[in-house]
Amino acid sequence: MNKVNIKIIIIIVLCGILALLFHYSKNDRNSLEKDKVTVMEKYFAPSQSSVATGIKSKKEIQVEESEAKKCAMEFSNKKIFEVDCDKYLDYNIGDKIVIIHQNDRLVKIGKK
Repeated sequence: MNKVNIKIIIIIVLCGILALLFHYSKNDRNSLEKDKVTVMEKYFAPSQSSVATGIKSKKEIQVEESEAKKCAMEFSNKKIFEVDCDKYLDYNIGDKIVIIHQNDRLVKIGKK
């Protein structure tokens, strides 16, 4: 009878740990935001410059200074994210896309 009680206690503790893991993984997934947006403006900065200029509007914005080319995109939800110039070169102004972002950082861009 004593062994049965120990096994029941172990099963209850393991179920509690499993419930906590599900709870935290659910909260982590919810922090990613997914938006269907339109590309409103693309910004390009020459190498070693911290100022990027918009293609259409000629508006200037601050970007992180680095030796590599820096680019940014402005979306219809009024957010501007810095992006990899080479990776996201195919997206044009007016394209309808889906973005996934977390804590003001772009995670992924994809076509609808």
